Amino acid sequence: MAATLASDADMLGGFSLGAHLLLTVDDPRPRILLAPFPDLKKEAALGGAVATTQIRQLLRWLKRDPGAAIADFHARIGTKPPPLDMLPPLEDLAWGLERMLAPGTVPAPLPKKHSLAIAGRRDPLLDADILHGVLPSLHLIDSGHQPEPLLAAAVRLRHTESA
Repeated sequence: MAATLASDADMLGGFSLGAHLLLTVDDPRPRILLAPFPDLKKEAALGGAVATTQIRQLLRWLKRDPGAAIADFHARIGTKPPPLDMLPPLEDLAWGLERMLAPGTVPAPLPKKHSLAIAGRRDPLLDADILHGVLPSLHLIDSGHQPEPLLAAAVRLRHTESA
């Protein structure tokens, strides 16, 4: 994250956990956030739809049987798992799950100019109605947790914004 913030990029972007991390960054650059969440835990009522016990179970399972845990996670969100050799190191995946177990916070407003936050109404990891209340500038589209339709919507919205 520090390398991203130290870059001279004109815009920041993230998907899912990456978008979550960018919600907490104090940086004036515009952002494109796909499937963002202030807190993934359903109990926090900040837009997440995953029980804390499910995240803990997935973390334990990841440490015992990474292939099965990753395959199950992707089946639940309706995507095909990448080959194991294309995944980040297991320590990084575990860090992400541990980060999701940490308390969330209500995010600061996004920089207004050229920032977009987009989520799918059918995303099994998110409660779209609650999330929209927490992130009022969120655009909801008819999709799940797959990045492709969210990114396509971002392109359309950016094109409309600049027209």
